[in-house]
Amino acid sequence: MFKEKIYPPLLVFIQLLCLAYILTSAPAIADDYSGILIEAAGVFLAIVAIFTIGIGNINITPTPKTDGYLVTSGPYSVVRHPMYLAQLVSLLPLVFDYFSWIRLGVFLLLVVVLILKIVYEEKRLRQQFPEYAEYASRTKKLLPFLY
Repeated sequence: MFKEKIYPPLLVFIQLLCLAYILTSAPAIADDYSGILIEAAGVFLAIVAIFTIGIGNINITPTPKTDGYLVTSGPYSVVRHPMYLAQLVSLLPLVFDYFSWIRLGVFLLLVVVLILKIVYEEKRLRQQFPEYAEYASRTKKLLPFLY
C-alpha cells in the first residue's frame, strides 16, 4: 500500500518543497545574463514539453494516467523526462548565483527525488505501454547523451 498510495504523493510533496525553497529563499531570476539565459532555456523546455505531451496527459504524480498515451516526439525524442530536466536547468543558475550550502543541498535533494520519481514512473510506463522498452532503449532518462 505504501508504494502505491503514499510514495508518489510524498515524492511530489518533497519536490514541491524543494522548488518552493529555492524560489523563495533568494531572487527567482538569475543575477547575470548567462544565468538568465540558462534559466530561460529551462522554462522554454518546460513549455515545449508540456505542449508536446498535452495538458490532458500530464499527471503531477509519477503514476501514468490510465487513459494516457505515450509521447515520443519533440523533446521526448531526446530525453524521456524533459519536464524534470527543465526544472533542474531552470534552478541551477539560481542555486549558484545566490549560493548557500543549504540551497545546494535542497537542489541535490530535488535531483534525488526526481530520480526516484523516474524509477517509479518508468516501471509503470513499461507495464502500461509495451512499446516503452524500445523507446527507452533509444533515449536517455534525463540528461541527453549521459543518463
